[in-house]
Amino acid sequence: MDLPLSPSLVFSFLLASLYGAVFHFIWGKRWRDLALYWVVAVVGFAIGQALFDFLEVSIYMIGQVRVVGSTVISWACLFVAKWLNV
Repeated sequence: MDLPLSPSLVFSFLLASLYGAVFHFIWGKRWRDLALYWVVAVVGFAIGQALFDFLEVSIYMIGQVRVVGSTVISWACLFVAKWLNV
């Protein structure tokens, strides 16, 4: 069974995964943190994508991916997760 994945979805997933990995590399302490930061980064990126799509704000886009807005929201979610000591 083939799953039709759009290039924008794959790019968004890879970019958010990279953010979670970099955040863990800098501030993570346990392996559990890597999974947590990965999930938070992906969810934050998706929230940013949806929010800036709803607001119709497109500062810098690659294809359909709103890179700047989604990146800011993703990193904000990562810092909130770290601040809450989840």
